[in-house]
Amino acid sequence: MKSLSGLPGWPAALTEAEALAYTRVSAAQMKKWRDDGTVKFLMRGRNGAAIALRANLDDALAGLFGYNGGSDTRTWFDDGPIEF
Repeated sequence: MKSLSGLPGWPAALTEAEALAYTRVSAAQMKKWRDDGTVKFLMRGRNGAAIALRANLDDALAGLFGYNGGSDTRTWFDDGPIEF
């Protein structure tokens, strides 16, 4: 297995170029996510750059692979969601 030590420590919000590198999806896929609201970019970055939350990108990737649970860890176990 290739070492992960060379990968960057991704910030909580990413520019579109960083989002493409982080997710490794095509520019067309990122545009689709942007256009349909799956990933929201806001003009808040340095010098007015559009940025998206890394968690939003993670959820979009999970949906792409057919897992729609996002980062809700309550669904990770065989017993189903935990009721509080």
